[in-house]
Amino acid sequence: MRRTSTTALGLTLASVGLLLLAACAPTGEPGTADSPTPTAIASQTPAGVPAVSSPRECDDVDLIADATVTGDALSACVIAYSRAAGSGHLHLQSADLTGEADFVFGDAPATSGSVTGSDGTHDLVLTSDEAWVSFDGAWVRADATSSDYRAVIAATIGETYRAFADPSAAAALLAAAPGWTVQPDQDTVSLPDGTEVRAWRVHANGSFSASGVDVKDMTVWLGEGHRVVAIQETGSFGGVETTTMQQFTGWGEPVKIEVPKG
Repeated sequence: MRRTSTTALGLTLASVGLLLLAACAPTGEPGTADSPTPTAIASQTPAGVPAVSSPRECDDVDLIADATVTGDALSACVIAYSRAAGSGHLHLQSADLTGEADFVFGDAPATSGSVTGSDGTHDLVLTSDEAWVSFDGAWVRADATSSDYRAVIAATIGETYRAFADPSAAAALLAAAPGWTVQPDQDTVSLPDGTEVRAWRVHANGSFSASGVDVKDMTVWLGEGHRVVAIQETGSFGGVETTTMQQFTGWGEPVKIEVPKG
């Protein structure tokens, strides 16, 4: 059904947006669990420590009007900033979905949050080797071979997550664009936490594809110190197209993610 496809697409694009920034971790085989109990993944950023300013990997990303940036340079910059910060918070908005998520980067990347769409609210927990999605309050673990469509949806999301969990694959998405251009003037971006940030709009010079996602249009907003402020992409996955806006706050703030375990 289209409703299910749209939900899967939105969740997938949400994970793609996060996983542009993710770090490498070992992978494993997904399965199912009947009575999961949570374990925790915590960020390593000490309380009160802000996200770092511009990493050296951002030296080739000049935030001045009309500057051109290669995909490799932008990718290295965005990933380096995100790894240095270690954690943060995401707000997701599309035509069919809204969502919130906390995320951790490093040797054990993970994401935990919820997404609300036309078929209700789903909680989700994504790690480098597992994907869990809640349906009607019950956690369902990813299983691409299951007869349970819920486990298949979770597997689709998890497969996309693991595809981007390797830094080289994450880098490939931004690097796949045919170059990027810093747009004239800075935007004032109003964030969900009530703050406003001045940020440069860095726009892809054309469409591109990576890991099964066809990206028609993409913009990355970078603030002072190359802070990743927002990412907007119009893309299609599995034949369904949507535009998704992701805004990032709380860079470097401590995060603890509860992961269901059987």
